[in-house]
Amino acid sequence: MKHIALIGAALCAGILVAGPAAAGRWSFLGGVEGWNDDSQPAHGVVLVGYDAALDGGGVLSGEYNTDTLRVMASGVPITERLTLSAALTGEYGIAGLLPDYYQRGQNMPERGFLAGYVEGAVALKHRTAERLYTELVMQGRRWFFGRRDETSDALVLPEEAWVYSPRLRATWWHLSDDPGWRARHRLFPRLQGVAFGVEIGVNLRSEARAWGATDPEAFDPVDPRNGGELSPVVGRQWLRAGVLLGRCWRAELQQASAFGAGEDDLTRDRIGGMSPYVVPLPGAPWAAYLSGHHVSAMGGLKRRFMKGALEAGPVVSAVYLEDALRVGSAAYDTLYGVGAAVDWRPGDWQVDLRGGWSPTVADQSDQAAFSVWMSVGWMMGAL
Repeated sequence: MKHIALIGAALCAGILVAGPAAAGRWSFLGGVEGWNDDSQPAHGVVLVGYDAALDGGGVLSGEYNTDTLRVMASGVPITERLTLSAALTGEYGIAGLLPDYYQRGQNMPERGFLAGYVEGAVALKHRTAERLYTELVMQGRRWFFGRRDETSDALVLPEEAWVYSPRLRATWWHLSDDPGWRARHRLFPRLQGVAFGVEIGVNLRSEARAWGATDPEAFDPVDPRNGGELSPVVGRQWLRAGVLLGRCWRAELQQASAFGAGEDDLTRDRIGGMSPYVVPLPGAPWAAYLSGHHVSAMGGLKRRFMKGALEAGPVVSAVYLEDALRVGSAAYDTLYGVGAAVDWRPGDWQVDLRGGWSPTVADQSDQAAFSVWMSVGWMMGAL
């Protein structure tokens, strides 16, 4: 907890320094996502952010997001084509939603645990061609873990290690500008154009061990998916595209894939639900599935109303992933869901309502599978 207090002090100091230097922008957001089963925990988001333009270029930001504090300087120009970003982040308690553990769609609180970290990161971003950007990210993290009251004594916790995680990214960007790319309370940018990117990296851990629900006398079935690799490789790919269809309709597509090696549940992608922090799957609980090997896609058709302030329409999503049952299997399954999304932007306010149903999750969990996300945000000031 003391580490989070230090991050909070740095956040306050950054805001105080930035405030007199330039006009700033405040952002506020509250959101919640729930599943239809009372035994599943609902999750919420509370966000307060401040952004101020730096005199030499770039933006200084401070953000509190639920259990995370971050201070960041982004887009600081080094040369005409090269920019620098740096961030200090602390998260306490629910990092990676590790307190939640789902198997076959059922929440198993005895397998969840507390997780937090302190992290520093520096990134160099280069405009390599007209629409091509390459980025080198260097970040170091210290993990901290603990047991909840519900955590089984037989659960083996991960090693509290130092982790150095370099990443190399390439992005080709041809999406039209949208406030969702710049305003942190607008969580779902409206896509028009196309962009795609790839990322490769490695997590170099100071120490590691096999962890999780590995004792067959205490857990049935066991979960042998966390082998304690010292240097798991992370690979990711993504695509975003959207096109206007006449004056009132817009179609969009989000696609992603993961192709890591030696990963565990600390680094695997979170899948499930309709929040902006996961691979989307309508009808699934928030982050019910964790996978380092998957291909996913979500398409939507949006109708514009109120001179474009409101968009609404159906969405459909599918995920092809390894070990959906979370039992250490190498088998792949396909999960899909259908739903709808509403995006309303009345002035400086933002309202999002998204939800849906998944028959495949319902089959796994042997019950109905509906999820709903709602958030309301507001912005004050300008950069």
